[in-house]
Amino acid sequence: MSDIPDISWCKKGGSRGWITIETVEWDIGKNKSGWVFSIPPGREFESSVPPLLRWVFDPDDPFFLKSALIHDTLLELGFRRAFADSQWFEAALSVHAHPLRTWLAYSGMRLRRFIRWILGKDAINRG
Repeated sequence: MSDIPDISWCKKGGSRGWITIETVEWDIGKNKSGWVFSIPPGREFESSVPPLLRWVFDPDDPFFLKSALIHDTLLELGFRRAFADSQWFEAALSVHAHPLRTWLAYSGMRLRRFIRWILGKDAINRG
């Protein structure tokens, strides 16, 4: 198991469960890509896990908090879901989350989106 990632950039609280207390920067695409996504202090976010899966994935798992912040922020700014999901995956791996757990969570996220799309519950143009 990897060392637990530093989450001193956020704290429990806010209406959504977590809030940033310092700026978080993320290099989109790859390290030192030149496209730096900067998220300011005071940004509220949540790490959503369906209740039936909370025995496997803890919504407060420090390995997935940065992913949740980046994912939520990208979605709220209007980025496509597929893109936000991909950045969730990359952010989890960047803090050394277990690759299999990361892949399972990511696959579940994409499967849920696919099922919602098939059932007509999500807009087609959202990724």
